[in-house]
Amino acid sequence: MVNKLLPKSLVMQISLIMLLGVLLILSVSIQLYSGDRQRALDFVSSDSTLERVSSLIAILGDTPVNLHNDIISASQGRGFYLSLDAQPVIEVISLSPLTTKLKGLISDVKIKDIRIVSASIKRPSRNKVLRHKRHESTWPKMKKRPRYNVKLTGSIQLADQRWLNFSSAIDKKASALPLKTILLFIFSTLLILITMAWTVKRALKPIERLAIAAKKIGNERDFNNIPEIGPSEVLPAISAFNQMQTSLSDFIDDRSKMLAAISHDLRTPITSLRLRLEFIEESEDKQRMLETVNQMEKMLKATLDFAKDDAQKESKQDLEVVSLLTTICDDYRDRGIDINFKSADKLIFRLWPVAFRRVIENLINNSIAYGKDMSDEVHITVEISLKNEGLILSLSDTGEGIDEKLFEEVIKPFVRLDKARDTQDSSVGLGLAISHSIIQAHAGEMTFSNLIAGGLKIEIKLPRS
Repeated sequence: MVNKLLPKSLVMQISLIMLLGVLLILSVSIQLYSGDRQRALDFVSSDSTLERVSSLIAILGDTPVNLHNDIISASQGRGFYLSLDAQPVIEVISLSPLTTKLKGLISDVKIKDIRIVSASIKRPSRNKVLRHKRHESTWPKMKKRPRYNVKLTGSIQLADQRWLNFSSAIDKKASALPLKTILLFIFSTLLILITMAWTVKRALKPIERLAIAAKKIGNERDFNNIPEIGPSEVLPAISAFNQMQTSLSDFIDDRSKMLAAISHDLRTPITSLRLRLEFIEESEDKQRMLETVNQMEKMLKATLDFAKDDAQKESKQDLEVVSLLTTICDDYRDRGIDINFKSADKLIFRLWPVAFRRVIENLINNSIAYGKDMSDEVHITVEISLKNEGLILSLSDTGEGIDEKLFEEVIKPFVRLDKARDTQDSSVGLGLAISHSIIQAHAGEMTFSNLIAGGLKIEIKLPRS
């Protein structure tokens, strides 16, 4: 389940893990920042409120009672509410540090009781407020405070037995994180993610070069070493890959030299044998021996061609495929072979020209040998097209086809079906094997299928390089 949810790209997987880690760290940081900021606001608000209340108590003590209501009304402000009532809003006596602090601020004023709560309290009902307050013009203003959070509430009993009830609040907007801070967090997150993605992408560049080099080895036989540049964890893999390329290149060179030597050593005695046979009197045995020598030479040539793999000696180039196939089909028509060629006007594709021509000729020769119909005639159709996925070529004949169970067998070296057991055609079962090897070297695929009307269809798909 987890594997299905994770992205396929390693860069995306690492970026996703880093994103989750950054978001976790940022969320914790925001929580800590918000908490510290809120505590700082509470502290400032509490000190400011206590100083305002102490100053108000001093003023009330120095002014006549008939002016107290006017002073209370004038002293109120945004987030700071006052009233003079017969009963306290805070009913429970609390000896909090704020109470002690306020007593220190009003030590010169006669105060009987101080009750302060430094948290939000349940606001008294309107009936209770109307019952305990003297003037209805003050507390109704406290009824609706949608933009404020109560942080400090208190009741102070004055010398005339009345209670000075106050409530201090902090604007919700002040408590919330500023837009500038939020944008800064978002910008920082994006900057970190972009930097991480760039770093990961840069660290994986050597792996991409490794994949490209491996593909070139398979498709173009390119054995150029990769620069050993990159993270220390990737350098051993690059070094091992370069060593493998060198060993593989040396192995192929040694193999080619060995095959060249074998070719020379085997052809010399065969040539000598042919010369000796020429001096023998004409007879049926002589003709059979000459035929055997000819067959040995052809088998040797076919075997060496398969082992050497001529595609290794070429360089890929952009080839006009339609012209090449037209030329090949015209050559076979001149020999009396019925070949129908279907294609577009022009197709350009990157190939090994000699190797690709060899594939087409091998397939046509195979159809000529084994694709005859009941009238002992062969009709071959070649079609080619260029699509998004690459080049698609198909070749079909009108013969009996091949048993589906043998589709994988016919591309193996030296495998010959029943019709190929006659050694007069000098076949050693390498035509399809060579063609399949060349198509694989092009990173393509070759598939077989039997036609409903009769005959074998061979389809070749070559990807764009």
